[in-house]
Amino acid sequence: MVSPAQIKYLLSLIEKQSFQRAAESCFVTQPTLSMQIRKAEAAMGGQIINRDTSPISLTSFGEMVIPQLEKIADDYNKLEDEIAKLKGTYKAEIRIGIIPTIAGYLVPDLYDQWQNQLGDIQLDIKELKTPDLIKAVEKKQIDFGVMAGPLKDQRFNQQRLFDEEIFVYSPKTKSKTISQEKLQELKPWLLSEGNCLRTQMINFCNLKQKHEDTWKYEGGSINMLLKMVEIQGGYTLVPSNYLPYLQLDKEDFKRVENIVPVRQIIGINLTRNSKKEHIQGLIRLIQRNKSNDQLHKIKTEILPWS
Repeated sequence: MVSPAQIKYLLSLIEKQSFQRAAESCFVTQPTLSMQIRKAEAAMGGQIINRDTSPISLTSFGEMVIPQLEKIADDYNKLEDEIAKLKGTYKAEIRIGIIPTIAGYLVPDLYDQWQNQLGDIQLDIKELKTPDLIKAVEKKQIDFGVMAGPLKDQRFNQQRLFDEEIFVYSPKTKSKTISQEKLQELKPWLLSEGNCLRTQMINFCNLKQKHEDTWKYEGGSINMLLKMVEIQGGYTLVPSNYLPYLQLDKEDFKRVENIVPVRQIIGINLTRNSKKEHIQGLIRLIQRNKSNDQLHKIKTEILPWS
């Protein structure tokens, strides 16, 4: 019979791709973890881990049994939660991943409300670029991800949180609005690969051919792009929720002529998740605070992030 501890060791090894890192995350020695995994393999009658590859990989037997072990681990976690509730010691933890261009305003905007209204929940928040966030949800390293959508992937539950208008920051443009054609004449300033706002800007401004490699900033700082626009000219795109945090002339943020580009913000989590109830509470709180009724009354264009 496989024990809960052995299942934990196996799943940690698959996640960490290293016996040493898995042992450290489980607070045991590497020989102990390795021995317990071999005992688990013996109990199940097949080799789960292919130790001859670098990094380690699953055998065909492992690919078959690991999904079942993940379900068992989820059930154990639910049981532990129920026991803790009966004892009055339960405190849920939700691990949240947020892409940088959303975290920059969402965390400071809602932190106090999260603390006050979700007092029985421990929030662990990380900034992750979009590909890393999706992978982290898939591997159960985080419980809930906040990113730009929509996401065409049936593995995840997807909840629309809110929409936000996208503005063009171009101080040297004197008109109140700017056309998409005019953007073709200006230098674009882009975030690095992996930031969805970069891809949305490339798609919306039709930059694939002319400017795709113009500028790559290795980070998610919109503030850096704003400074580059001020110094060098050109433009960058800025989500509307950022504007209250910027000590800049609001007239320098232009609306786009004849179109209202918006970014759809979504929350994603795995279908099988023991924390669904708490995640739904978090979703409702974000929606109440960030929903923009005015955008629902006009025709908008959602910018694709991929």
